[in-house]
Amino acid sequence: MDIRVSGHQVDTGESLRTRVAERLNAIDGKYFSRAISAQVTFGKGPHDHGFTCEVVAHVPQGVVMKATDKAADANAAFDGAAEKVEKQFRRHARRLKDHHSSAPQAAFEDGLRGDG
Repeated sequence: MDIRVSGHQVDTGESLRTRVAERLNAIDGKYFSRAISAQVTFGKGPHDHGFTCEVVAHVPQGVVMKATDKAADANAAFDGAAEKVEKQFRRHARRLKDHHSSAPQAAFEDGLRGDG
């Protein structure tokens, strides 16, 4: 997955970039293993003392998942946004699964045999 980390008025250090890449690759591997890209943007306003983190992930079939979180430090803001994106990945993966694939076929076969 192509992961880009940027900052608005924030210096994104190597440790933060590594942490972002590891976490997003873990989420991607758990649910899809084929997400296209992710853009992570950290920001800090001139008058607020906290950080914002915005994650935009693109998965196949044109689906875009977005999450934003605010916290006192950049790592906590990313953790909150990553949890929200992970929930979106999980729900999307659940929607893609065909939960009823074996049940109708079995009922149909039972009806043909006269068992049901």
